[in-house]
Amino acid sequence: MQKIRQQFNKKKVPRSGVVVLELILTMPAFLIMMLAVVQISLIYVVIEQTAYASRYAAKIASETTEANINSLNTGPMGILKTQVDRVLRVGGLPQGSCRVILEHNVDNGGAELTIADPDPAAANCNCSPPAIALPQVPGASVDESVRTTVCVRLGDNIPDFLSTFGFSVADFVVEESTTYLYEL
Repeated sequence: MQKIRQQFNKKKVPRSGVVVLELILTMPAFLIMMLAVVQISLIYVVIEQTAYASRYAAKIASETTEANINSLNTGPMGILKTQVDRVLRVGGLPQGSCRVILEHNVDNGGAELTIADPDPAAANCNCSPPAIALPQVPGASVDESVRTTVCVRLGDNIPDFLSTFGFSVADFVVEESTTYLYEL
């Protein structure tokens, strides 16, 4: 029994060079996978924060009086865009939105009015409101509604970890829309 153990131990070959070689060959793949997981997580955070900001903007617009709704999103850095950018900054997006679009049919005889800030859109912020019309809700006490679209550039708000490997998100824009019934 002793002899068998000694023979077995003598045949043990050192593998330290092979382990280092395996580590060198697999480390780039693991690094890319880890960076991809982090990048996808950051993109998910931007999508969720943009959706929340869009709901917040729609809530503000649905509670604004008819006399003030047209001025809610006008001028450079209107009230609505300022509030949306504040929400996005608190949520971890330092540059905020690149465009906020308000659509409504309040006090317009059913015709839709679109107010965007900034207007025209910046060259690197290609986003527009949904092509479908504002909904008519059967059975609701009011038929007026508001829709907000918030656009956020990924390149301005999150690090671009995978650009070194040819997968850049710098030119992508996250766009979220929310529609609420007008409450006043």
